[in-house]
Amino acid sequence: MEWLKPFEANNQFEDNTNSLLDFKIREFIRESNVQKKYSLLTQFFLLLGSQDYNSVTSLFVDNRIDNQVIEEIIMHFDNTKIVLVNELPSEILLSMPNQESLSLIRSDNLNPIIKNLYGTINNTQYKWRPQKSYKVLSEFIEKYEDMEFDEVLDCLKNASKGPIISLALSSWTLEDTFAIRYFTHKCKNVYLWIDDANIVTTIQLEIN
Repeated sequence: MEWLKPFEANNQFEDNTNSLLDFKIREFIRESNVQKKYSLLTQFFLLLGSQDYNSVTSLFVDNRIDNQVIEEIIMHFDNTKIVLVNELPSEILLSMPNQESLSLIRSDNLNPIIKNLYGTINNTQYKWRPQKSYKVLSEFIEKYEDMEFDEVLDCLKNASKGPIISLALSSWTLEDTFAIRYFTHKCKNVYLWIDDANIVTTIQLEIN
């Protein structure tokens, strides 16, 4: 496809581990007076987490957890742990999406980008195949705007450690989609990991 260019991925990571920091992992204790709220953030993170029941979704935070994150994301997962650094929240670990919340989300109208990314229920386990990485060439991609999804992208930027956001996918096929059209013109660069069966396994967003 003319809008994809082979790209040699660089998997080098900087080690920022500081042995003097005090790391702890604790269960998140839900307060009885906090109620679930549903939003596009709920749609996105629930469906992301439901792609693989054993997966863990990580969100980085800066010393505090906003009420919006608690009500619209954390409350919809049955297992949540908090990574503390020097007794302050540093990372949220989400697993086991709540089935009641999932059913309600799936019965409602999904945002087009979220539906494109995670709207298909995949009951078959993915079989690993050799993959290659490609850069999406923005000049060949028609722009797609979605002001509602802008909130989700802002959340992803705030909850990521570094300039790269990687989203695991389970049933994407190689074609021009709402998500590609949106991300390509919202991010500095977009990269796709594609296996030998033309299944897109990962979309990587370079945000700055």
